[in-house]
Amino acid sequence: MKAISRLLILFLLAVSISAQGKLPPVKVGDPAPPLHFDVLLQAPKGSQATWETLKGNVVVIEFWATWCGPCRAAVPHLNGLVSEYKNRRVSFISITNEDEWKVKAYLSVNPIAGWVGIDREDSLYKSFGFQTIPQTVLVDQKGRVAALLQPSDLTGSILDQLLAGKTLCLPVPGPSQEVAVPPAALKAPDQASSPLVELLIRPANPSASSSWNQGMFKAKGMSIKNLISYAYSVSTARIIAASPIPEQAYEVTVRIPVERKDLLHPLLQQAMAAAFGLRTWREKREMDVLVLCVRAGHEALLRPSKETSGNWMTDEGQISGSALTIENFCTSLEDGLQTIVLDETGLKATYDLAFYWNPKEETSVFQEIRKQLGLELRKERRPIEALCFTMPSQK
Repeated sequence: MKAISRLLILFLLAVSISAQGKLPPVKVGDPAPPLHFDVLLQAPKGSQATWETLKGNVVVIEFWATWCGPCRAAVPHLNGLVSEYKNRRVSFISITNEDEWKVKAYLSVNPIAGWVGIDREDSLYKSFGFQTIPQTVLVDQKGRVAALLQPSDLTGSILDQLLAGKTLCLPVPGPSQEVAVPPAALKAPDQASSPLVELLIRPANPSASSSWNQGMFKAKGMSIKNLISYAYSVSTARIIAASPIPEQAYEVTVRIPVERKDLLHPLLQQAMAAAFGLRTWREKREMDVLVLCVRAGHEALLRPSKETSGNWMTDEGQISGSALTIENFCTSLEDGLQTIVLDETGLKATYDLAFYWNPKEETSVFQEIRKQLGLELRKERRPIEALCFTMPSQK
């Protein structure tokens, strides 16, 4: 009996310790959790970001990342507020968990006003229990959490209220009213099993998104040229239309057994031939290209990767990832610029890259390639194998 009592006490003690280790998320009205930064960028020399040093200031904390589209979209709005309140007691700190070299490369092309903190452990972010970014936290002059909101919802009026020492009365989103319905409940008796093979093409609003998951390819709102690019694994820069093509966008679904992914592209090609009368052929043509090479008399400014497998992302004005080959980089750059990019660097290793340029300035990519990577892009004309296509006029 005594042994059981001791075990029970030990069990309850373990549960208590475990519960203490999992603190509830910070909420409005709570003291702000401690600030911790591995690196603090763009702050005056000798600055320290602690609640003690920031006491008396309203503090705007923005959780963001270079790869986050909504975060990047919010930057001009936040930069405007930084400029508007530069002579008042408001501090702006943008926080990310990314590597310092990557953040610095991003900031060199895409300025963020205010301080930028790097917290590799995400300690503050985890304290709030957030699951997504961007997220904005307002801390009042006494170091208490005053509001949790989206960056687009932050206004000068809200900052003025905090500076005046007023308590904010902002609408708080209520709990979600959506209820998850078990998939089986959605199926009629004669639809209990998914089809083994499915092909669907129909008009849709422009969107240009696609995914492959568990044997299903879905594209929403893609143009004919983008669908051809996916179906034939050719960049749009190497595709030439030999006849007028419709401006209509399309939704496409291809479902196949998950173990037969090799059928995806042939089936998509056949579906487009049937739906549009699409006819394709390959031929060499003289085309404008960009040739990537190492600058004469310079060394490439590249970071050799220690990763064994590569992953990367391409978005407007940026390419970043780990264990990229230069061929991977050229392919992504070709998609981003919509111009053929050829690799003549002779570099065969894999690299960790974070490359940024201003897509609104034609010369930016040339300048940033030299500055950030120590490489060079040259404009040339070369014979290139292009994928040509024609299709009957769509009425």
